[in-house]
Amino acid sequence: MSKSESLVFTYGTTDVVESLRLVPTSFGELGPTQVFVQFLAVPINPLDLLVLHGQYPVKPQSHVSIGASGSYPVPGSDGVARVLQMGSAVPDLQIGDEVIVRTHCQGTWRTHAQLEASHVLKVPSGLDPRYSTLLRMGVLPAFFLLQDYHPLSPGDWIILNAATGTISHFVSQIAQLYGVNVVSVIRDRSDDGERERTERSLKSHGAGVVVTESQLTTAEALAGRRIVFGIDFVSDDKLTAAMAGVLAPGATLLTAGFLGPASAPEVNLRKLLWERNITLRPFRISASIDKRSAEAQQSVINWLGGLWQRGALTSPLVNYIRWDQQDESRESTLRQAVNQAQNSPVGQRKTVVLFGSYSGGQ
Repeated sequence: MSKSESLVFTYGTTDVVESLRLVPTSFGELGPTQVFVQFLAVPINPLDLLVLHGQYPVKPQSHVSIGASGSYPVPGSDGVARVLQMGSAVPDLQIGDEVIVRTHCQGTWRTHAQLEASHVLKVPSGLDPRYSTLLRMGVLPAFFLLQDYHPLSPGDWIILNAATGTISHFVSQIAQLYGVNVVSVIRDRSDDGERERTERSLKSHGAGVVVTESQLTTAEALAGRRIVFGIDFVSDDKLTAAMAGVLAPGATLLTAGFLGPASAPEVNLRKLLWERNITLRPFRISASIDKRSAEAQQSVINWLGGLWQRGALTSPLVNYIRWDQQDESRESTLRQAVNQAQNSPVGQRKTVVLFGSYSGGQ
């Protein structure tokens, strides 16, 4: 087995991404309820970037001690891994099973991990790790967004922004399976050709109508459509107000992310919501997970993974990089990928790290 190593960081530095470095990692004796896993693929998510900058309420749960210099946190909340060893009291898993991490901040930016079995969920056998690594923070949130926050029926319309993002991609596809129509909001493009290509791509993956942010104020394309549910991934007050303005009275507006500017003083969003009797709700994936039993969580993952295996779900465009332990430049490659992720515009491609243990194609 290859040696274990982790990508760790230092809190409070001037440039936290530059503080990322690879360090060797050792593990103690495996507990009876634990599994020892080897990671196959790990995405770089917006949540991870918030953790790096100390802006997320949940802190890294895994640390690596480096001699006399202290203990350093391992970031990462998402990823798929293969079970190499199991404790004596671990039920429902076997050596060789592939699992995803169920809880935030367990530290997935590493080659190997020792985790409580209760912190992982098994993925369907044979599902490509490039897909299963997107299940928890991509497909699963999309499922919860459509299931848990506003009753939806076939023929209903919903609206979402950051439409080229990973979760939006899966919301559109799953909504289509339910017979629910989607209005996808994208950033304004200076190039008409790029806008048209983006619109075609979104419609091919389930969007019913595609509008730019500036077109929301005219809403000609939305005339006659009763939109009962809005999903706001950006939280830019002006954009949020524009989305709320096209919702039907009594609709629900869900805050599902904070990818944009914080506030605009000239926007009285509370007054708008009150006048239209719109319910404002927050989305937390941990709350949706925790309200379901372990058996129900596993059933959802089995169903969503099965959709992918049957071709009912397709992957968004993803940037892949390699964590190859034979590559002496891997540390700078990983640091550059994290830096690029934090500087990318809203809705850009997600980056997924493929480990040397992943043997599939790209």
